[in-house]
Amino acid sequence: MKFLPKSRKKVARGLTLWVSNHYTPTLFGIRGKYESSYKSGQYVESGGPGTGFFVRNSSSRTYKAFCQHERAKLIPDYWAMVRGQEFDFDREVKRVEEAQNASRNDRWREMILESYANVLPMAKEAEEAERIIEAIKELSHRRHKLSSYQTHIMSSYKSKIARLGHDVRDIQLHVPDLCGEQRYQLFGGVVVAFSQVAASHRIWSVRSNYSGLESSFVQVYFDLGIFNYIQAPLMTPMLRDAEGYRYFIYPDFILKSKDAVDFSTHDLRGLTFLFREVPYDMVSNMVIDSYYDRENTEDISTHVHRRNYEQFGDGLLVNKDTKALNEIEEEHKLRERVVGELYIPELSLRYYVRDFRALKGFVKELNRYQQDLGPADEKKD
Repeated sequence: MKFLPKSRKKVARGLTLWVSNHYTPTLFGIRGKYESSYKSGQYVESGGPGTGFFVRNSSSRTYKAFCQHERAKLIPDYWAMVRGQEFDFDREVKRVEEAQNASRNDRWREMILESYANVLPMAKEAEEAERIIEAIKELSHRRHKLSSYQTHIMSSYKSKIARLGHDVRDIQLHVPDLCGEQRYQLFGGVVVAFSQVAASHRIWSVRSNYSGLESSFVQVYFDLGIFNYIQAPLMTPMLRDAEGYRYFIYPDFILKSKDAVDFSTHDLRGLTFLFREVPYDMVSNMVIDSYYDRENTEDISTHVHRRNYEQFGDGLLVNKDTKALNEIEEEHKLRERVVGELYIPELSLRYYVRDFRALKGFVKELNRYQQDLGPADEKKD
C-alpha cells in the first residue's frame, strides 16, 4: 500500500529522484500511429488506461462542464491513493485474470480481455517512464537548467515510451482486422452519421424507476472514444445512459461497459434501432427546458422527474392516440417542432434528441448497415 505521494527511486546510475506514486494518465496506446496528432487536452481518460473519449468542439456550456468534471477525476488525490482508490496496474491485471477465468461463452469478450491483459504490462512500463520524466523535469524548475547527463536520461526514457508505443501495435486489437477492411469502410458511414448526432446540444436518456410511478430524464452526451486500447481508424461511437453505462458501437457488436472488465457484448445483427419524431408540444417542458445545476458538484447531469407516461402509449412521452397525430394537417406539421426518439428494446435504451434530423440520419445509416450484415443466424465467425 502506498502512503507517501512520492518515493525515492534510482532512475539511472548516479541519479536518484523523488518520483510520484500517483497513477498518471497517458496517451500510450490510444491512437496508435496517429497519436501524435492528438493533444492530451483533447483526450480524456475515463475509468482507466486505454478507455476514454475525445472531446468535441462544442459551444454547449453543459458539455464543457461535463468534460471539466471528467478531467477533475484524473487529478491526483492523496487520500484516494492511500485508500487504494486510484488506478493500480497490478490490481487491474488480477481483475482481468479473474474475468478471463469466469468468461468462456463470449468470443468477443474473451478476445478483448486477452488483448487488454497483453497491453497492460507495457502500459505500466510506459506510465512509470512518464512519472520519471516528470520527476526529471521538476529538477529544471528548481535549478533552471538540466545537466547534459540528466537530459540524456530523460531522452532515453522518452525513447523507451516510443519503443513501447511501436511494439504495442502488434498486440492491440484493430477493428478493421476483425471485420475486414471492406466492411469497415461501410461502417464508416455509421461513424460519420453518429458524430452529427453527438453534436446535438440536448440528448436525454430515460431511466424508468422500478416503482413504475415516475421516470427520470437525464441529460447525457455522445462522443467518439476508445475502449481497452482497441484501435479503430475512425474512432468508436460511444453512447452514455442514465445509469452510467457506456455503449461502444463496433461493426459486429455493441459493447455495454461499466468499466474495463465489467462489460458485455451484444450482436449488432440481433438489435433493433427504432426512430420516430415526437411532437415538441407533447413533451414535458421540464424535460425540454432542463437546466444545469451549478451547485451540484457531485453529478452535473440534469435529472428531471415526471410521471410515467407508459400507461398512455408505447413511448414515455407520447399520447396513446397516435392516430390523431397522423391526422394533423401537413401545413401544421411543417410548423410543428419535434424531437427525435431512439429506442433499442433489446438493451432497454431510450433516448430523446433535440436534433431529430441528425438522429434520423444515424438510425437510417445504421439500419442500412445492418441489412448488409444479414440476419443474426447468418453471422460469420
